[in-house]
Amino acid sequence: MSPESRIAHYRILSKLGEGGMGAVYRASDTKLNRDVAIKVLPAALAGDPQYMARFEREAQTLASLNDPNIAAIYGIEQGAIVMELVEGENLRGPVAIETAIDYARQIAAGLEAAHEKGIVHRDLKPANIKVNADGVVKLLDFGLAKAKEASAGPSGASPTMSATLSLAMTQAGMILGTAAYMAPEQARGKPVDKRADIWAFGVVLFEMLTGKAMFDAGDTVTDVIAAVVTKEPDWPALPKGTPARVRRLLERCLQKDPKLRLRDIGEARILLDQPETPAVPAPGAPSASRWRTLTPWVVAVVALLAAAALGLVAWKAARTGEQPMSRFLVDLGPDAMRGGQLTSVPSPDGRRLAYVVQGTDGIPRIATAAARRRHGHRAAGDGEWRAAVLLAGRAVDRFLRGPGTQKNFRTRRRGDSFVPVYGPATRGHLATGPDDSSQPG
Repeated sequence: MSPESRIAHYRILSKLGEGGMGAVYRASDTKLNRDVAIKVLPAALAGDPQYMARFEREAQTLASLNDPNIAAIYGIEQGAIVMELVEGENLRGPVAIETAIDYARQIAAGLEAAHEKGIVHRDLKPANIKVNADGVVKLLDFGLAKAKEASAGPSGASPTMSATLSLAMTQAGMILGTAAYMAPEQARGKPVDKRADIWAFGVVLFEMLTGKAMFDAGDTVTDVIAAVVTKEPDWPALPKGTPARVRRLLERCLQKDPKLRLRDIGEARILLDQPETPAVPAPGAPSASRWRTLTPWVVAVVALLAAAALGLVAWKAARTGEQPMSRFLVDLGPDAMRGGQLTSVPSPDGRRLAYVVQGTDGIPRIATAAARRRHGHRAAGDGEWRAAVLLAGRAVDRFLRGPGTQKNFRTRRRGDSFVPVYGPATRGHLATGPDDSSQPG
C-alpha cells in the first residue's frame, strides 16, 4: 500500500515492516486523531471466508485483554487488524542482567494476563516484543496467523523470522510457531497449550542474557527444529553473575517434557520479583562471617577447658587414691570416748581412724588407729598429726594444747578449701568444721 491510501477511516502514513503474515503500516485514525498500527493480511488469507470468520472471533477475545504489557487491538477493517502503535525497538540481547530480569518480569505479566483468559500466544519471539523509551515491554501478535501446511514455508527461511503457522488451530500434524522459539511438542506438530508460551519465554530470556540463539544449530528451519527436539541449552553460556533463581527458572521453563515444565507463567513472575537470597550454609555449618565472630569465643572456651582439664589432672594427682568400700570392726580400746557428734572419723584413704581417748591425766586427746587393727591405740603425737588429719586430706598447720582449750587440726588450703577437725579438751568427741579458712587456730 502506498502512503495516503485509506482503510476505512485510517490513512496510511508509512510502512513499518513486513513478515510472513503480512505487512505492518503506520496509520492515522482520522476520527480519534491518533496514530495506530495496521497489519494488512496477505490476500490469500483476507479472501478466505472461513479463515476470516475464525480470525474475527479470536480477535474479539484478544481485544478483551487490557494489560499494560500487551499491545491493544482496536478492531478489524477490510481484512486488516488495527492495533496500538508501540513506539520503540524490538527486543534484542545481550542486555544487563538486571535489565533482562526487568524485561522478563514484564513479559511474564503480559502472558499471565492472556493465559488467565485462555489465550495462548503460540508465537512469542523478540520480533513480537517491543520495548519503548521508558523501558515498558509490549507483546504483539497473539495468535494472529493462519494455519498452513508445514511444508508451505521455504526450508531455507530464517529460523528466527520464519512464518508463524497458527491461529487458534492446534490439531496434530500442524507446525505451530516460529522455529527457533517453538517448544519441542510444537516442533513435533502436537497440540499445544500455555506451556508452549512458557518454553518460548525461557528461550527469549536465555537470549537476552547471552546475546545469542539458544540453539545455533544451522541456517535452516529443519536444522533448528532438530536441535530444539534433541539438544540441551548451552548453560555455560549464561553470564557468571546470573542469579541462582534465574538459572533455576530457565531450567524449569526449558524442560523438553511439558509435564516437567513450569506449570504457570505466574510462578515465573513471582520468582523474578523475589530478591536474591544469600546461599544457606548446610545445617550445623556456620557461615564464614559467623566463624569470624565466633573464633575469639571458641579460642577462649578451648583455652578455659584445657586449663580446667590440667587443673583436674593436678588435683587428682595430689589426692590420695580412693579405696573400694569395705566393712570392718575396730576395737578402739577401753580409753575411747563416745562423742556427742562423731565418735571416730575415717581418713579418706580408709587406712586409719581418728578418735578421742581419755588420757592418764584426765584430758581428752585425739588418737589414731589402723583401720584393720582389732584393738589398741596410741595418742597422736607430733608424728601422728599428719596421719590423723588425713580426715581432711591435708597437712597440719598446728595443734593447740592445754587443759580446757579446744584442740583442732586446721588444714592448709591446697587448690581447694580444707575441712577442720576439732577435738574439744573437755568434751570427749570429734567435730568437723565448715569449709572455711577463717576458723581460729
